[in-house]
Amino acid sequence: MNSAGSMAVGASVAADDTSLALRIAQRAFAPLLERDVRHTTFRFAQLRSGARRVLSALSADDRVRLTRWLALLCTAAAMDAREVADLRLARIDAALAAGVAAAQGALGELVIATPAGAVAA
Repeated sequence: MNSAGSMAVGASVAADDTSLALRIAQRAFAPLLERDVRHTTFRFAQLRSGARRVLSALSADDRVRLTRWLALLCTAAAMDAREVADLRLARIDAALAAGVAAAQGALGELVIATPAGAVAA
């Protein structure tokens, strides 16, 4: 294998590490955004603590990706689910909640403007 091939492998390993951190963050935030689940105070505190921990470990790029992912989830959700998600995000991290709210405005237009069957990403 030449040096260019080995550099490409190194780049893909770095990309996998980045996406692994993002996937861990998504797994930490997903149970917090489920509308129908009513967490006990103790369970919510556990989930919130885990979400804060993985959020603080994210790189700036992954934080932007997580914000976009959360905004897509919230925008695609029903109105009452959106309100639950907004309240829960605000209790986890105010800056993240503000970023998600700002991203929702742009994504809302994008989700509405896509033709049937198309996925906005």
